[in-house]
Amino acid sequence: LKVFNNFNKHIQLNNNNEISSNRWKTAITSLILAISINIQPTIAADTAKVGFCLLQSCQKELAQCILNPRCLANVICLNTCNGKSTTDEAACQVRCGDLFENDVVGVFNTCAVTQKKCVPRKYTPELYPLPSSNAVVKSFNTDIWNGRWYISAGLNKAFDIFDCQVHFFTSPSPGKVFAKLFWRINEPDKEFFTKNAIQKFIQDKNQPGHLYNHDNEYLHYDDDWYILDYEKDNFVLVYYRGSNDAWDGYGGSFLYTRSPSLDPKLIPRLTKAVENAKIPYKWSDYTLTDNTCKKQDYNPTVLREEFAKRLLITEELQLQEELTSLRTNTVNTIVKEEKDLE
Repeated sequence: LKVFNNFNKHIQLNNNNEISSNRWKTAITSLILAISINIQPTIAADTAKVGFCLLQSCQKELAQCILNPRCLANVICLNTCNGKSTTDEAACQVRCGDLFENDVVGVFNTCAVTQKKCVPRKYTPELYPLPSSNAVVKSFNTDIWNGRWYISAGLNKAFDIFDCQVHFFTSPSPGKVFAKLFWRINEPDKEFFTKNAIQKFIQDKNQPGHLYNHDNEYLHYDDDWYILDYEKDNFVLVYYRGSNDAWDGYGGSFLYTRSPSLDPKLIPRLTKAVENAKIPYKWSDYTLTDNTCKKQDYNPTVLREEFAKRLLITEELQLQEELTSLRTNTVNTIVKEEKDLE
């Protein structure tokens, strides 16, 4: 009770925020209670531990998150991922981040995942094992990256398969590469917005076909790229593995091409390259992407805010029904306990 009271103080300090008080009540209840109603007991228990840790150790960050529509929508979205398989749950969680990520979400994640470790870390090395060393190219000149590249096919739907993936590379010196990445996030109602990021890769001196992006501040993520095949000014086939404070063992693969779409003539060569890597995937598991980059007539920021509001309203209605059921069950339990005491 003391923990809830302290959390309530953080909310009251921000009571001039545009979000209504019943919204934060909806969110915190959704965190602690709602997800335990219709899911497996073990998952509910784990979620309760996460919720208690957040209330005890990240009160300020949680309060700020709940008062921010997009961060609140992200929390509610994450709750819908519980109970799925490991890969589907991870994809769902990444999807929530893609839709609602902002600075407030970043601060909340840093506290919950990195600093206080409220969220258990996933460990799935078997999903994306190291490729066979014999399958990684023996030589690779980083100058090849200079200019524009498209991701025309991807393996992991959580990280690799997006529309309009246009990336710009520069290699200012041998063994060093900078990349400006652009990709589109499609929302369930077919609207979309564009995201971007800048990454830096260093070439492994002992394995030229290995490029790594390590020692990042946010969630301490590390990514390792392995070049399985390439042809200058035509294509580069990348397989990657990564880890961060939330997940050790994510990964995937994608095909870079100079043209927006894949030349079908490359498929036999790509099929052989993936097979030689001795990973639990085939070229037929890859999905082609749409790089036509169609224009949008609406402001993407406004669309994202509207989508977040729609999610909040839907979740709030569902939560009201769940809490009614929970209240009834709780009353029945109390009545039974009183009779037992008599």
